[in-house]
Parts: sequence; structure tokens; C-alpha cells
Amino acid sequence: MTNIDGQIAHYVLFWLKDGLSEEEVADFANFFESLRPIKSIKSLHYGRPVATTPRPPVDNSFTYNLVVFFDSKEQLDDYENHPIHLDAIEKYSKYWDKVTVHDSLLE
Repeated sequence: MTNIDGQIAHYVLFWLKDGLSEEEVADFANFFESLRPIKSIKSLHYGRPVATTPRPPVDNSFTYNLVVFFDSKEQLDDYENHPIHLDAIEKYSKYWDKVTVHDSLLE
């Protein structure tokens, strides 16, 4: 895929470490808020899993998810390398065991 036109969804799942206090989990949520000043972000949303009916395709094992929308691949690239983003990762990565990232071109 060489030509990327259209909105991009940056979807991230976080699994926080076992044994964190409520205060530490609440502090981790500041990670998301610290990203808001990055100008390339079109919109940013985050949350916890919903206690949906258990069934094979549902995975509620994550602790938090983050969905960020961008208008271009260049804006996503700016975000990924932005000092605010990199500083937030350095500050808050002590709280997570695992992170997965899915970037999608929306139609």
C-alpha cells in the first residue's frame, strides 16, 4: 500500500500489570490525557472493557483501549514521533505488561 488517503484509526490495547493500586491505575489514565495537545490528532477516545456476554470472538482481557483518529498517514507519523507521545510512553510504560497497536485505513 503506497498511496494512503482517508481517515486512519490508531487502535491500541493495554494490559496493565497485576497488583497495581487503584491510584496507579488512575494515574495511568493520565497517559491518554497527556496526548491531547498533539495537534495532528483529529480525535482521541479511551476506555475500559465492557462486561459483555462472554462468547468466543470477544476478548475483554485488556485493561484499557485507546482510539485515535488521524486525517493522513503523515499525521499518524507525526504523532508516533512526537515528543509528547514519546515522553508519555517513557513516563507511563512502567504500568503495562503488554500493548498491541492496530492501524487501519477507514473507508
